[in-house]
Amino acid sequence: MIASRNSLPGGAQALPSWERLAAAVIDFIVLAVPEVILAVVIAGHQYSRLVSYAVAHSKESNLGSDPRFVQLAHQLSPELVRFAIVAAAITAVYLIGMYLGTGATLGKLALGLRISRVDGRPMTARDAVLRSLVFWVPTVIPLVGVWLWLLQYIGGTLVMLFRPDHRGPEDFLGGTIVVRKDSYGRSLAELSGFGPPATPPLQPPPPPPGRSGHLPGWGPVADQPPAPGGGSEGETS
Repeated sequence: MIASRNSLPGGAQALPSWERLAAAVIDFIVLAVPEVILAVVIAGHQYSRLVSYAVAHSKESNLGSDPRFVQLAHQLSPELVRFAIVAAAITAVYLIGMYLGTGATLGKLALGLRISRVDGRPMTARDAVLRSLVFWVPTVIPLVGVWLWLLQYIGGTLVMLFRPDHRGPEDFLGGTIVVRKDSYGRSLAELSGFGPPATPPLQPPPPPPGRSGHLPGWGPVADQPPAPGGGSEGETS
């Protein structure tokens, strides 16, 4: 695992690892606050009824066969599905919007991190959607969704920490890397010491001297091409 800032081949700056974990905690809190509020609004009443009934009849040997308990559980199920869909939508909108708008989530912005493609270019809409999938899709999958969500956060964290490039499952899907702000725009090959430094893109050639680049006839008078034959207006032969 890479822990130093300059332990990659060629002395290149290592990609962030522990900063990513801290940023993930911040983002988890950012998303958890509105989602907890929504959970209370959407399913709070039904959930409290179910829990109250379960506590009041906790001494019963087989609560799962109690018709009233089963009825309350069935009434809670649609509310939980509704909450899962809304929570997934909030997560998707937050992640995709932040990826495309700032190239980072709030947690990464706070810690000076940015997300880019492995070639150093900004993410496209396709990249942003693919990168976000592992965070919100599991929440809308019945039964196994919770386990997939835990696998992503626990297994994905281990993968990210022990890979030299610190890329997690979301980075493989989106073709992205997480870098520090001062390394944004550099490719994975360059940051790993296996590629040449990035070169600035080719710029269009400047306009000829004395010409502003306007279409013929639309620029200032001094910028217009000379009249045919070199004469001026009003000349007579």
